[in-house]
Amino acid sequence: MNVMSSGAVSSLPLDLLAAGQKPSSNSGSFGKLVQSFVEDANSQQLQADRSVEMLATGQTDSVHETMLALTKADLSLRVFMEVRNKVIEAYQDVMRMQL
Repeated sequence: MNVMSSGAVSSLPLDLLAAGQKPSSNSGSFGKLVQSFVEDANSQQLQADRSVEMLATGQTDSVHETMLALTKADLSLRVFMEVRNKVIEAYQDVMRMQL
């Protein structure tokens, strides 16, 4: 199975810039970036739920595809939680700074 043809790269939650490329002045705000990240994690979870439902009702026999969907949803949630933890940690560091 070709992993690249399955759209795995295009489903990354963040649009990462190429090396040396500067963001444009019209780029989205941090809030929009976080919102898109949450929406991606949510869509991954919904896709996994649909896949489990289809497997449970007998509409599909592909345990492999179901497990892939569950793993993608789990990984997406874990990455989101790590990013959230880092943002909170950075905010707390800034709040502890003395002027």
